[in-house]
Amino acid sequence: MTEASSENAGDAPANANTGCVGPTSETAGKASACDGCPNQSACSTGAFSSPEAVAKAEAEVEALNRSLSNVSHVILVLSGKGGVGKSTVAAQLSHTLSNQGYAVGLLDVDLCGPSAPRMVLGDACTSQTIHKSGSGAWTPVYASANLAVMSISFMLQDTNQAVVWRGPRKNALIQQFLTEVDWTGDTDGLDYLIIDTPPGTSDEHISTVQYLQKASAVSGAVVVTTPEEVSLADVRKELSFCRKTDVPVLGIIENMGSYQTRLSQMEFSKDGQDCTAQMLAVLREKCPEVLDCVAASNLFSVNAGGAEQMATDYGVPFMGRLPLDPDLLKACEQGKSFVQTHPNANAAVALKQFARQLNKVLPVNMDE
Repeated sequence: MTEASSENAGDAPANANTGCVGPTSETAGKASACDGCPNQSACSTGAFSSPEAVAKAEAEVEALNRSLSNVSHVILVLSGKGGVGKSTVAAQLSHTLSNQGYAVGLLDVDLCGPSAPRMVLGDACTSQTIHKSGSGAWTPVYASANLAVMSISFMLQDTNQAVVWRGPRKNALIQQFLTEVDWTGDTDGLDYLIIDTPPGTSDEHISTVQYLQKASAVSGAVVVTTPEEVSLADVRKELSFCRKTDVPVLGIIENMGSYQTRLSQMEFSKDGQDCTAQMLAVLREKCPEVLDCVAASNLFSVNAGGAEQMATDYGVPFMGRLPLDPDLLKACEQGKSFVQTHPNANAAVALKQFARQLNKVLPVNMDE
C-alpha cells in the first residue's frame, strides 16, 4: 500500500489502512489504499463527510486545541521493542527537565502496562487518584509544583488489575487524555508534555499521533533502543512508522548498552562461592581509592555500529548512550530524580545532556 499523500489523511480512523487518503477525500473508499480497510464501505458512502461527521470532527479539533493551548511542546517517547527502558527514559527526562525549572507533564498511554506513576511518585503512586475540576476536566497528579503525571493506573480500583481492552476503548481513553486533562496547575500550563507509549506501532501509537496531528501538536519523538540487532530490527520499524506518520525524530537514545557501578557496590565470587566481604576488605586495606572508581562492562555484542550507525543510516540525530546503573534503577523504583540523587554519575551526565539537546531543538522562553 502507498503512503498517505492527502492533506485529509490526518483525519483517518485509527484502524485505517496504511496509506489512507482520508475519509473526507474525493477518493475515500475508492483508492487502491482502501482495499480491505474496515472503513471502506463507510467512506465510500460519505459517512465520514456528512455534515454531522464534519461537525463532530471539528469539535474534536477544537477540544484538542483548547486542551493543549497552554502546552508548548509535545514529545513522544517510542520504541519498537519492549523492555528497552523507554519508560525509564521518559520518567527521568521528565524529572531532569523539571529540575531545570521547566513545567513538565508525563502522560502514560501504555494502557496495559502503566509504569510512569511509580517512576515519578514512588510508593505514593498506589494511593493517588484523579478527580475532575469544576470545569469537568481531569486534574493530573503532581509530584511537585512543576511535574505532573497522568495515567490509567490512577483510575483502577486495584493497581494489579489487568486492563483487557480492545482498540476502540483504548482509542477513546487516549482521546480523553488528550482533550480532557487540565495541565494548567500552578505553572499556567506546560513547557513540555512527554508521552510514554507502549512498544510497537499499535492502536495506541496510531491514535495518539492522529489526535495530536489534528491540532498540529506533535513536536517530535525520542526513540529508545538497546544496541543489539534484535532490538534495532524492531526500532527500524518504529522509525518507518515515524516517517509514514510525519512525526519528526528528535533523536535516538541507546540504553543499557553497558553496565556501570562503583566497585564498592559489586559482588565477587570464586569457584561458585561468594567472597564479596573478603575482597572488599582486602581492597579497603590495600587500595581503598579504587572502591569509588566506576567499573563498566558492555552487555551486548554490538555489530555494525549499533544505534549510532542506525541513526546515521536514517538521517536522524543520535542523542547518546544511557548506561545501566543500579542506582538509576533504584531512583526509578523510588520515584526520584536520578540527576538529583547522583548528579555526578555517568547516567546523570547523559540525562542532562539529553535534556540540553531537547532544549536546543525545542526551546522554551523561561522569561515569559
